Amino acid sequence: MGRIGCTMTGGSSGGGWVAAGKDGKPALVPNTSIGPVTAGRLAGPRLGEGAKGICTPMSERFAGG
Repeated sequence: MGRIGCTMTGGSSGGGWVAAGKDGKPALVPNTSIGPVTAGRLAGPRLGEGAKGICTPMSERFAGG
């Protein structure tokens, strides 16, 4: 799980977190899936090869790469 202290909780579910990938290019790391209003933090699962295997072909097909 990725986790960050944040006051932006309600309504942020599904928002992606971007960081530099191994190749230095922007990469989607997790997406926000947990963020109780009273906790003051957001969390989401780290995305790995399974997510890449779905996102890459979809991006190539529908977003031109």
